[in-house]
Amino acid sequence: MDHPSLETLAERLMALARRELDALFLPIVHQVSRGKPLTMAALGALLQMSQDELKRCLAQEPDAEFDRQGNLVGWGVTMIATRHRFQIRQQSLFTWCAYDTLLFPPALGETAQIQSTCPITGQPITLVATPEGVVKELTPVSAVMSLIIATERSDHVRSTFCEQSLFFQSEQAASDFLSTRPEAVLLSLEEAARLGWMIAQRRFTQTYSA
Repeated sequence: MDHPSLETLAERLMALARRELDALFLPIVHQVSRGKPLTMAALGALLQMSQDELKRCLAQEPDAEFDRQGNLVGWGVTMIATRHRFQIRQQSLFTWCAYDTLLFPPALGETAQIQSTCPITGQPITLVATPEGVVKELTPVSAVMSLIIATERSDHVRSTFCEQSLFFQSEQAASDFLSTRPEAVLLSLEEAARLGWMIAQRRFTQTYSA
């Protein structure tokens, strides 16, 4: 597939990353991945932040998901069902986009079982993603992943980036998607997993003990 090098894509993604939130992001994702809603009190204690500080920080992330009781239930990894099922430690969760399913195994240091569907054919797509950025047990082997990397950073990552990152059964199945989105990049799942590993190494180098 014709696309910029993985190094170039990694640089573009890093330039758009909201690094000021990374200190919150990974600990929160670790906790959400346990599959239990996070109260603000527990979150404040985890992050060693006052409730006012926490509210100010979370206000910078308009895509964060809360239940009716005001507990955090999703930020990248979510307890709310999406197209992308993400299972780690026997815990059934979801992610906002295809790319996240391959970013979070190396970020969390966990192997994940992933199931999604091709939005064109309805074909199930399954794979195992490892912390080392390796894809195993991919079905079908022809599956690919789309990415659209914006030219400017947005606070609404889910609508501008995540909703455009999808798994497709094959390059052919992705052709209609690509025809209306000339800026899209199509990656093999092996390339996408390697890219996820590269970003995890650059963004989440600190060891976090869940």
